[in-house]
Amino acid sequence: MLSLFDNKYYKHGVAKKLVIFIHGYNGSPESVDYAVQMLYGQLHDAVIVVPKAPYICEKNKDNLQWLSFYAVDPEARFRQKQTTTDEIFCIFNQLGNSFADMAGKMNSFIDEQQKLWQIDDSHTYLAGFSQGAMLSIYTGLTRKGILGGCIALAGIVPGQDKLQQEIVSRPEFLILHGCDDATVQYKTLPVTLNWFQQQNIPFSVFEFDNLAHQMNAAEMQKVADFINLKE
Repeated sequence: MLSLFDNKYYKHGVAKKLVIFIHGYNGSPESVDYAVQMLYGQLHDAVIVVPKAPYICEKNKDNLQWLSFYAVDPEARFRQKQTTTDEIFCIFNQLGNSFADMAGKMNSFIDEQQKLWQIDDSHTYLAGFSQGAMLSIYTGLTRKGILGGCIALAGIVPGQDKLQQEIVSRPEFLILHGCDDATVQYKTLPVTLNWFQQQNIPFSVFEFDNLAHQMNAAEMQKVADFINLKE
């Protein structure tokens, strides 16, 4: 069967749980391999599938993107320290249509992988880093079925106005963010958490000192615990 997205997978034992791990902007499956390998070693009876974004990155032709940031923020103001939190969320709010379109494709990819591995929604987990975290949020909340859980690493709520009108599912979320993140700026985290509370979406959150815009072993331990504790 031809897959909607090219992908690589990591599997050991009998796959009873499916983890879809979405890489970030200016990334690739290889760019998150270090973190996925850490996670893979701690999961029980699971398969991790890492889809490959379909578009060449506008910033770097050697890497990939799920959608364009430059279309609404050509100067990458969301990364600039002087940009206010309100301005950052306004930028990402303009990307609602783009995230909605890609979330529809990602949900079709989840369906495809569930059929392949014979795993249902309650045993499927959606994780993402950076732009992948944003896509994880939008996909999990607009999926008709309730996933076993969603994990957002260094993300922000994208397309708030559009997304809050399209929520049809409220899976449990694990939200992780580095305190030194200057790309998806750490100062945006309280607004993201407040939005989750307003939408009655269950979540737990962990913040990591001395962590910039990347993932580490402590985060992967939290992700593994989140997945392994669910049956």
